[in-house]
Amino acid sequence: MKKAKILLIISITIWFAIILVFIFSLPSTLFKDPYSTAVYDKNNQLLGVKIAEDGQWRFPETQKISPKFEACILNFEDQRFYYHFGIDPIAITRAIKQNISSGKIKSGGSTISMQTIRIARKGKERTYYQKIIEVILAFRLELSYSKKEILQLYASHAPFGGNTVGIEAAAWRYFERSPEQLSWAENAMLAVLPNSPSLINTAKNREILKEKRDFLLKKLYTKNIISEEEYELAILEPIPEHPNPYPMHAYHLVNRAAKEFPNNNSKIETTIDINLQKQINEIVNIYNQRYKANHIYNIACLVLEVESGKTLAYVGNADINSETPEKAIDMIKANRSSGSILKPFLYAAALSAGEILPKTLLRDTPLRIGSFSPENFDKSFDGAVPASEALARSLNIPFVLLLKEYGIAKFIYVLKSLGLKSVNKSSEHYGLSLILGGAETSLWDICSAYASMARSLKNYNKYQSKYSKSDYHEASYIKNAELNEQEDLRDWSFLSASSIWFTFEAMSSVNRPAEEKQWRTFSSKQKISWKTGTSFGFKDAWSVAVTPDYVVGVWVGNASGEGRNGITGLRVAAPVLFDIINILPSYKNWFEIPYDDMILAPVCKQSGYLAGENCCDIDSVWISTRGINTNICPYHQKIYLDQSETFRVNSDCYPVNLMKEKSYFILPPSMEAYFINSNYWYQSLPPFLEDCSQQLNVSEQIELIYPTNLSRVLIPIEMTGDTLQAIFKVSHRNPETKVYWYIDEKYYGFTKDFHEMGFKLKPGNYTLNLMDENGYKISKKFKVISND
Repeated sequence: MKKAKILLIISITIWFAIILVFIFSLPSTLFKDPYSTAVYDKNNQLLGVKIAEDGQWRFPETQKISPKFEACILNFEDQRFYYHFGIDPIAITRAIKQNISSGKIKSGGSTISMQTIRIARKGKERTYYQKIIEVILAFRLELSYSKKEILQLYASHAPFGGNTVGIEAAAWRYFERSPEQLSWAENAMLAVLPNSPSLINTAKNREILKEKRDFLLKKLYTKNIISEEEYELAILEPIPEHPNPYPMHAYHLVNRAAKEFPNNNSKIETTIDINLQKQINEIVNIYNQRYKANHIYNIACLVLEVESGKTLAYVGNADINSETPEKAIDMIKANRSSGSILKPFLYAAALSAGEILPKTLLRDTPLRIGSFSPENFDKSFDGAVPASEALARSLNIPFVLLLKEYGIAKFIYVLKSLGLKSVNKSSEHYGLSLILGGAETSLWDICSAYASMARSLKNYNKYQSKYSKSDYHEASYIKNAELNEQEDLRDWSFLSASSIWFTFEAMSSVNRPAEEKQWRTFSSKQKISWKTGTSFGFKDAWSVAVTPDYVVGVWVGNASGEGRNGITGLRVAAPVLFDIINILPSYKNWFEIPYDDMILAPVCKQSGYLAGENCCDIDSVWISTRGINTNICPYHQKIYLDQSETFRVNSDCYPVNLMKEKSYFILPPSMEAYFINSNYWYQSLPPFLEDCSQQLNVSEQIELIYPTNLSRVLIPIEMTGDTLQAIFKVSHRNPETKVYWYIDEKYYGFTKDFHEMGFKLKPGNYTLNLMDENGYKISKKFKVISND
């Protein structure tokens, strides 16, 4: 009795062990193979693929088997797949008989479940022992997975010749189409390949492959799965002569996806429009060939949809198959000097803060702040220029002064709020050069920022004159990506709707200056807002365009950082931009004017400021509601003239009852000196009547233009070590008047017409004394410091 108990316990233990082995015999993850990075467009068209780490073209596991391939593979490999539990007794019996009669293993009788196990257990010999293991594991597989899942596993990991693994990889490799798009003949060929994957390699083998394919097609016809017509047409289709290279329409996006989703086990579906991607690839290749003659090698283009922020086209560089240097670098994500491309952001921020109006005159005169001496691109000065025109013409000096007034730290906050991630240093680090390219940014961030602004403007009226923070977000290239849900609507945003609207209006100006003649060669079928930028040293050329539906960004230059004469936004980036704009679908309506964020206000026509009591030419114009806090016009003053209106007078030298009062638009001398050259309507102040001039305010007559920072006057030094002259420049209300120059008590000479003089001075403290021929004086203390 005791012995029987022991035997029972042993038996139970053995059976329990067998059950445990059976339960845990199947690994939790059946296949641990690395996968290729397969990237698709929004319509499931393959954009590009990167080979798996083990050198196999193995696409991520298929989630859906096409009905045609399922019919083909089941009729060729496992007709009773849906009726057995991993083992087909009928097939095994038939295989045993064939093997005994032939004296060797001729047929395995394996089901798809057993073949799936065999593929997962790589490198195992085809013996009866291994067959028994496969049977056990196949049964275990059937208990863990549904039939559809088993079929998907098999189709995803079956060999299809060479280093091609899985139905998805095979479909694109041999037919350049997705499995869902394959014909009956193509599906039949792929269905017979896993059984003999080497048949695809030689011409002789392809004849055998065709026979096997046609045999399967005949079987499908006999079973009434395909019609007679389908059968006859199918057998006429040729077998592909050789495998095709996989498409690579977006090399840099594929590489980016591989880095950002390194362990991705499913295909990467993007928002890219493959047809648009191909068109832009062609445009880029054309310009790439053209620009190579000037040793300009790299081009990047990005197209975003405004409403969603989706990426529609992503060309990170020139064709990867070309002989272009640094062609593998993704210049969409690369940080480069921003040039002037940030100016619209500052313009919008200043409008939104109520610091300027669109036509407010900004100073445009020679400028030196410490060692920083910015110049306009054409090295000219306008004296004063409307803010909107300064933006359209991308003038440097007005925007440096605007940044100085607005505040560098505040502007950095705006840039960060717009999503410019690389602008992450202090205001002391960037200084005023921030607006001229002192910060680096990427085409990705720039386009994302412009798209966010456009989205906020479009949604302002849609949200009943409210703002949503979720309108400002980074662009996305992943299909069905989770974007921030609309947050609670609010009345305020760091950029107001009207400021964005005025910015886009300034950027859409078709009256660009004469020195930018080349822009007239560009044409767009519709109104667009666009901006160019050029970095210092001609290293980076930018061009960005905004419409209600799209944002297009272009960068041109050398990824190596080598500058080339001619690398300017207008010359090399804008032509590419307009070619892209012209292939995009037309929008229905331009941005709707955000009237709820505007107010009608009296504005001085000459100065662009809010009209003051002395302004005589006033326009009633729409301005931002925040613009009502801007300054009153500072340039209109009332003056008194004699009866002939020829001379200025005052009560000390002329009868009050005979005086005539008149309002004059008066700019400071330094601004007037340049402004008068390009503004024919400007009238200088008339001279004073004799014996009346002593009442004149000297600061209205003579003004020091530069140096502007008198506490730090640097003496330039040549490369040879020789000391150069420090240049001083003043403006006089009447340029023809002689101005006499003194430093301390030493007389250096006089100037007439052009009041400029150079001095060689040692470090130390000095006093500059200027006196004109009428006796008006100004005195300025300054300090010369060493330039060591």
